[in-house]
Amino acid sequence: MADTVHTGKCLCGGVTYSAVNLTDIWYCHCKQCQHLTGYYIAAAGAKREDITIEGDVNWLPVSDRTKSGHCAACGSYLFWNAADFDTISILAGSLNGSDGLAVKGHIFVSQKGDYYDITDGLPQYDTYPPDGTRPTEEFDL
Repeated sequence: MADTVHTGKCLCGGVTYSAVNLTDIWYCHCKQCQHLTGYYIAAAGAKREDITIEGDVNWLPVSDRTKSGHCAACGSYLFWNAADFDTISILAGSLNGSDGLAVKGHIFVSQKGDYYDITDGLPQYDTYPPDGTRPTEEFDL
C-alpha cells in the first residue's frame, strides 16, 4: 500500500506543501499557541524529511527551541517546529483535506483560556500525553 500524502497551502497559495504519513490531529491549548492565534490550534505532524514545502516561509522564533512558519506574503500560520522533536506540526486548517486523520485529544489544557470549555469527550492532558503526541517523539516532561 502506498504512503498517504496530504497537501495544503496558505490563504494566498504562495506556500504549498505535501506531507507523507501525517499523524493524527491534536488540539493544543498552550499559551504560545494562544498568543500566536488568539485561540488554540489543531495540528497534525510528520517527520521533517516527509514534508516538502514550496514557497517563501518566514520561520519566526517563538522561544529558544521553537519557531513558527508563516507565509511571507499573506502571513498564514502553517507550521510549528520544535528543535526537540524530529517532526514538524502542520496546522490542520491549512490542509486541503484530512482524509484518514482523526483528532486524538487536547494538550496543555492546564493553560487553556477560562473563557471556553472543552466538552467533546476527547482525552485531555495538562501537558503532553505520557507517550507523546507523535509516534517518534522523545522528551522529558
